[in-house]
Amino acid sequence: MFCIIFQLLLGDLPADFLRLAVPITATGQPQQQVAPVVRAPTTVLITDPALAAQHNLIQAQWIDTDENKKTEETTKQKEAFQHAFYSFVPPNTRGRISITVVEAKLAKNYGLVRMDPYCRIRVGNAVFETPTDIHGGKAPKWNRIVNAYLPHGVESIYLQIFDERAFTVDECIAWAHVVLPSAVFNGEIIDDWYQLSGQQGDGKEGAIDLIVAFTPVEQSPQVAIESTTQPQQQNVAPPRVLFTEEEVKELHAMFPSVDVDVIRCVLEEKRGNKDATVSAILEMTSE
Repeated sequence: MFCIIFQLLLGDLPADFLRLAVPITATGQPQQQVAPVVRAPTTVLITDPALAAQHNLIQAQWIDTDENKKTEETTKQKEAFQHAFYSFVPPNTRGRISITVVEAKLAKNYGLVRMDPYCRIRVGNAVFETPTDIHGGKAPKWNRIVNAYLPHGVESIYLQIFDERAFTVDECIAWAHVVLPSAVFNGEIIDDWYQLSGQQGDGKEGAIDLIVAFTPVEQSPQVAIESTTQPQQQNVAPPRVLFTEEEVKELHAMFPSVDVDVIRCVLEEKRGNKDATVSAILEMTSE
């Protein structure tokens, strides 16, 4: 037998129910309303299986509708984040690089218990970190994708593996200077292991598995038209200041891992708009 419990409020309606006018006494003072007496809720049992099934169906439809709305909102937020990342291209950018930090095989476990390793990667002036693999020990697995802009002239990345500590400073247990393969700039996806260095020696601390892909970007060239004649000297008003050094310092304090020159470039791109600059830097430094 299906049984559903409802709560009904029983009581008398007030005298002025659904009335707009307020009664006036003989003294000219408005009559005070008397609060309605509310009785204790009464429990009603529905024992009809058909009604119970219909009620359960309605509740399930409400739950499904609410979950669908949440899923649509999450999808729209992800699409907005992706559009913000791919729509803005900083100056002096060669392309977008995608680095998947898969796993590592370390030579030694530093510490009394199993290590909690995480990986830190520097691409140009941007720094990214993977989540910590709790008790990952000598075989941590991350499977984390890092998307970054690769500036012109940058042909390598630098990575470090740290052991996260609870009461002391995190210890750097391995590092590597990875030169980007030339094939990756030809559209190939490179999946390879790279040797790690550390206390055991150069290339003797283990290896890390990285999947690297590169997508070039096209920037509209700025063509400067120079006159062959001697230009006449004219009184030109000084350009309007889009941002100040105090704003640059403030943003650098918010993002200490981002170089000051990069912050200036983003501010110039966003025409001094601090909110747009913060959003762009967050997208650049997000995982």
